[in-house]
Amino acid sequence: MKKNIFKTALLSLTLGALLFASCKKEDDKTTPTPTTPALKSIYEIAKADTSFSILVAALDKAGLNGTLTNAGTYTVFAPNNAAWRKEGITIEDINEITDPADIADLKNGLLYHVLGEKVKSTEVPNAYVSTLFLVNGNGVSLRTTNNPVKLNNEANVVAADIAASNGIIHVIDAPLNPQSVVDIAVNNPAFTSLVSALDKAELVSTLEDAPELTVFAPTNDAFNAINFKLEDFTKEQLTPILTSHVLGSQVRSSQIKNGDMVTTLNTNTKLTFNTTSGVKFSGGDVTDVTVTTADIQATNGVVHVINKVVLPGK
Repeated sequence: MKKNIFKTALLSLTLGALLFASCKKEDDKTTPTPTTPALKSIYEIAKADTSFSILVAALDKAGLNGTLTNAGTYTVFAPNNAAWRKEGITIEDINEITDPADIADLKNGLLYHVLGEKVKSTEVPNAYVSTLFLVNGNGVSLRTTNNPVKLNNEANVVAADIAASNGIIHVIDAPLNPQSVVDIAVNNPAFTSLVSALDKAELVSTLEDAPELTVFAPTNDAFNAINFKLEDFTKEQLTPILTSHVLGSQVRSSQIKNGDMVTTLNTNTKLTFNTTSGVKFSGGDVTDVTVTTADIQATNGVVHVINKVVLPGK
């Protein structure tokens, strides 16, 4: 009897030891932690994708390959090869650029495709955003709209939210052209009345060619409020009205002080500013003109959107 008990105890101990050893072996086996492949930089992603070969050639030529390889939080609106070719631009065209001024223009044009912060496609605002193309220290504005995402009313996002180690890429179907003060009006449907008036007054080329301007741009609603009908005006009648909205130098909203008075390109019209609550001014036959959107930076000046048309005094 005692012998059987001993055998049973011994068997239990043996089985327990074997089970413990087995468990210990299982415990010693470590499950490898899955590793996420490291994200490539924006430049590395473009370099590895043959559909971006023209863009890569342009980045190399402009010396921006390092910028978009280094750490950062960029958003790049990247034209694919099809987009460049629609404009008649090839790798050969890029490689033939040798003049330093042309290379500088290429660099600025590429920087116009880049934002300094990471913006997902779902975060793109209906607004003007600043790019890394700087004029007088200010980022030239890019107009973005969403649902679907469109840029300057001319380029569409065809592939969105490509994650990179230093930001995000949105593929677009047309290269972006940095905007002059006239382009800003032309590419925004809120300014069709203004654009039509500028065209009839033959002022488009004048404003495009000027080096630095400030344009106070009335919206269509502002023109509608005065029952504006283009056919009622001659070129000679439109010119003094339109030039009453333009200054011959760039003035951003932060530079305007309360009580400032400035002379417009129509030297008979002076604008007097009130900055106690936003930016407002009086001039000609109108008062209490409000700047509703300020500091839209163009390549040759700045645009401020206003809610009334400035009519020169009689």
